Amino acid sequence: MKKNNILISALALLIVFIIFFLNRGGYFNSKPVIVLSSGTIQTGDTLKEILMDQEGIIPGETRNLINTLNSNFDIRGIQPGQVYEIYKTTFGTVNRFNYWTNPIEYCSIEKSSSNIFYCKKNAVSSTLEIKTFSGTIQTSLYEAMIKAGNPPELIMKFADIFSWQIDFFSDLRQGDTFKLAYETYKYSNGVVREGKILSASYNGRQIGLHKAVYFESKDKKFTDYFTPEGGSLKKLFLKAPVNFRRISSFFSTKRFHPILRIFRSHLGIDYSAATGTPIVTIGEGTVTFAGWKGGFGKMIIIRHNSTYTTLYGHLSRFGKRISSGARVGQGQVIGYVGSTGLSTGPHLDFRITQNGRFVNFMKLKFPPAANIPKNYIDEFIIQKDHALKLLETPPETNPKNK
Repeated sequence: MKKNNILISALALLIVFIIFFLNRGGYFNSKPVIVLSSGTIQTGDTLKEILMDQEGIIPGETRNLINTLNSNFDIRGIQPGQVYEIYKTTFGTVNRFNYWTNPIEYCSIEKSSSNIFYCKKNAVSSTLEIKTFSGTIQTSLYEAMIKAGNPPELIMKFADIFSWQIDFFSDLRQGDTFKLAYETYKYSNGVVREGKILSASYNGRQIGLHKAVYFESKDKKFTDYFTPEGGSLKKLFLKAPVNFRRISSFFSTKRFHPILRIFRSHLGIDYSAATGTPIVTIGEGTVTFAGWKGGFGKMIIIRHNSTYTTLYGHLSRFGKRISSGARVGQGQVIGYVGSTGLSTGPHLDFRITQNGRFVNFMKLKFPPAANIPKNYIDEFIIQKDHALKLLETPPETNPKNK
């Protein structure tokens, strides 16, 4: 009998120890364990497959999370390389899901006290610096800025600002100088991005000095680039039917930036360029003709107003939705360089008529668009003076927390 009591006591003690260790391991714990998991979207992945198959999230939870994300972000735009973080439980539920839509912004989905998902859009903290840069043209603007380590997007922004004043393919000369002051955002995760250009200047041997300053009113209702005198840089027509940004993007896989050969005649301008180079309309208007026109081959004619009409000949093909009667906006791609019709090689034959007569486009003068409104002049003067001073300072950085 004594042996039986000892055996029973030993078994009871063993059971106590087993329960203790199992409980320490979480086997009898009613609260789920939270685990952090992260991953990168791969080609062919869907969010549903990632959540259910890879992360083990239960179907109902997966459906609710996707619906919440989709109401704040179009999940059809999910791209390979995007990153996610998921705080999940051992029960297959989600506590928090972070989805990075780009390197500096992410959507954080969490649960409310009533167990309903809600989304918060967040951004990585950053520091704002104002940088200045100056350079001299040897062959092209693109080469001058790339050699100095500037990103292509900054070059495009500079060219966009002066696209009504400067033809960056024919107006540039060796020895021309340029300056710009611009924003740079440095993010806590190491990403660096360029912001707005605050002021810029281009001093050309052929075209003279051009300056631009960025203005943003306090009420955020009026923002644009202007001359130091307050005149708009925008005009009725762009300086050329070959847009610097479009061509630079088209040739982005090439080592060298293209330099177009341009031939002028009394009736028009021939832009010699590679087949497929994008062509843009110099101003908004209505397409009155898009088709084959004798020696001009594939041609587009655009009526801009009762005075001016432009013609674009020898195209290889037309842009999307370009047909007779279509409305086009300034800078819109309308076609691509080709060699159709009577042509000795790929080029654009560009012409303009004024009141029905062909005129020299290079000699035409057009008034600017709207100038600074009177109620914004005082604000503009303050911002303009500061922006122009930045151009006179040597290359440096001025950190500001953002």
